[in-house]
Amino acid sequence: MKRIAILLMTLVLFVFVGHAQPSKRTSAYNYLKYGELGKARDAIEKACKHPKTIHDPRTWLYKGLIYQSIRTSKEYKNLEPYAADTAFAAYKKALLYNIKDESIHNLDIENNYLDFIKFQKKLMDPKTSFVDRTIFSKVLVQFPALANSLVNQGVAQYQSKQYEKAYHSFSNSLFTSSLVNKIDTPVIYYSALAASKCGKTDEAVKSFKMLRKLKYGKTDKERAGVDFLLAKVYLDKKDTANYLKTLKEGIDAYPNDNSSLVVELINHYLQTGKTDQALNYLNVALKKDSTNAGLFYARGSLYDTKLNKPDKAILDYEKAIALDSTNFDANYNLGALYYNNAVETIKKAQDEDDNNKYNKMVKHAKSVMQQALPFLERAHRLNPTDKNTMISLKEIYYRLGKLEKSKEMKKALGM
Repeated sequence: MKRIAILLMTLVLFVFVGHAQPSKRTSAYNYLKYGELGKARDAIEKACKHPKTIHDPRTWLYKGLIYQSIRTSKEYKNLEPYAADTAFAAYKKALLYNIKDESIHNLDIENNYLDFIKFQKKLMDPKTSFVDRTIFSKVLVQFPALANSLVNQGVAQYQSKQYEKAYHSFSNSLFTSSLVNKIDTPVIYYSALAASKCGKTDEAVKSFKMLRKLKYGKTDKERAGVDFLLAKVYLDKKDTANYLKTLKEGIDAYPNDNSSLVVELINHYLQTGKTDQALNYLNVALKKDSTNAGLFYARGSLYDTKLNKPDKAILDYEKAIALDSTNFDANYNLGALYYNNAVETIKKAQDEDDNNKYNKMVKHAKSVMQQALPFLERAHRLNPTDKNTMISLKEIYYRLGKLEKSKEMKKALGM
């Protein structure tokens, strides 16, 4: 009798345990209905681990609903920092487990295109058996709100410089939207930015190229900006051919709003010593934008340092300063150009035997230094710690007899 009693107790316990986890799933759903999300989470997690409920699509549907509610709840949102990701993963399992064919259950429909196609074909096959046909509509109806939650999560991650996490959040949002036949172009843009920031250059290229095909952007300037970003990713990949190709295609496609592309191309040519190409694109750019101080400075610098055309350089530096008097580089370069000319004249004067010619040359050099002075003084005000500016000013003040000011510059230089 004692053995029978123990056996009966064991059977009762077995039955109780066997039904415990399905009841946990039911409890989780009831807790969700009444807004007790902490208890709902604990109950559904147990149901997700039990062999009787782990492969049931309803388990994962409920888990998705619970975690999505946590994400949007003011009271419980701190309970799970990545609740949107958890909901996303749960909904995917609900979709897969709803198909009775077990070969479908472990497909990676998010990252593996062939798996996704296999899943789609199974959905469309009239012979496919489902656990519950309503599961699909119950999951898909949640996707627009979930996609929005994932975007918000991604934006917060991007702003805190968690670029890889942001990329995954944006990618998950895009996948969710795609399942309800929606193309969310702003999110593709965010995804591309995050990918480029975290070194996923192949993914960034793919996204930016998609944006180009979709002509993303409200204006030509914004569309040219997509080409600019794509070109920069190619540069990160050390793919110079596609970098230049993308810049030139953008310049041709958006002739009236391509200044960022032109400046980028010019800088590339300047850095690689291709002065003729740089000058050509500078001339093109200035025809379209004659109020751009940076372009005048760039062309002036080219005339000054590469093409040995000081008269043209002076004109461009003066235009740059007229457009933007706070341009340090233009002020410094113009002052330095005058100063260097004066120094060269003084050197030549020292080899002159005729005293009258010598005096004329020195006088001329001082007048050129006087021309240099206001530009170098302004450059110094704009950047008081620049040593080259202070060295030039020290010498000019000395040559012009402004000895106290020369001493001030000398002291500032720590001499």
